[in-house]
Amino acid sequence: MKRRTFVRGSAGLAAGLGVAGCLGFGGSNSPPPRRAEVFEDVSLNGREMQISLMSNPSIETRAEDVQGDLAAGGVAAVLLPVGRARAAKGAGSRGAGGYSSAPSHWRHGRWAVWHGGAYGDDWRDDHDDEIEEIQASVATLGVAYLGSDNAYENDTPGPGPVDWDQTWDDPSDGGEMTVDIGAVSPGSGPREGWYRVGTQFESSNGTIEPEWQAVDFEVDNDGTWRVDKAWYVAPRV
Repeated sequence: MKRRTFVRGSAGLAAGLGVAGCLGFGGSNSPPPRRAEVFEDVSLNGREMQISLMSNPSIETRAEDVQGDLAAGGVAAVLLPVGRARAAKGAGSRGAGGYSSAPSHWRHGRWAVWHGGAYGDDWRDDHDDEIEEIQASVATLGVAYLGSDNAYENDTPGPGPVDWDQTWDDPSDGGEMTVDIGAVSPGSGPREGWYRVGTQFESSNGTIEPEWQAVDFEVDNDGTWRVDKAWYVAPRV
C-alpha cells in the first residue's frame, strides 16, 4: 500500500529549471549550496531505485554557527568538527542555462548543482576561515514522486521537505535502501517524471538539524527505465 508522509522542515525557495545552473538568488555575494557527503550513490536497476548512504556522512556549515550553537546548546554543539571544508576548485561555471550548462557535483560528476557555479569556489576562498565540515547522521530519508517533466519545470521545489511517498527513520550510516518507483508514483504503476530523494540530518544526541537537502532525478522509459538528469539541491552553506 502506498503511503504519503509530510515531514516538517525548512523549505527553500523554488526556482525554475531555466535558472537552475545560474548563480541563483543574490548573485555571487550569496553563499553557494552547502556541500554534504551523504550519498554513496543513487541509481536505478530496472524500476528499483537503489539508495546507498555514505558510511561517515558530513555536512558543510559556518564556524560562527557552530560557536553560536555551542553557547545556546543547539544542534552544532554536539556535532564533531572534522576539519576545514575543502576549498579546492570545483567544476566551475559552464554557462547560465539549465542542466546542460550547470556545474557538475564535486563527487558525482553526472549530477548538476542547483544554483551552483564558479562563484562558489571564490566564495569559499573568501570565507575559508568561516566554514567547517562536521559529522552528522541521516535522521530521515524520504522518496517522493514530484510530477511530470512539465510540472517540475513550472514549479521546481527548492531544498527542503516535500510530501514524501516513503520515508525511513534513522537509516544506518553506510546503509542501502531500495524502493520500486511504481510504489511511490501515482496510479497503478511506475511513471516517467521527476523523483526526489531527500535527507535531514541529526546530531549525535538526537537533535534534528532543520535544513534538508535532496537529489532530484528525471526518470524516462525508452524500453528501459533510466535516469536522464539529476540535480543536487541543497540549502546555502
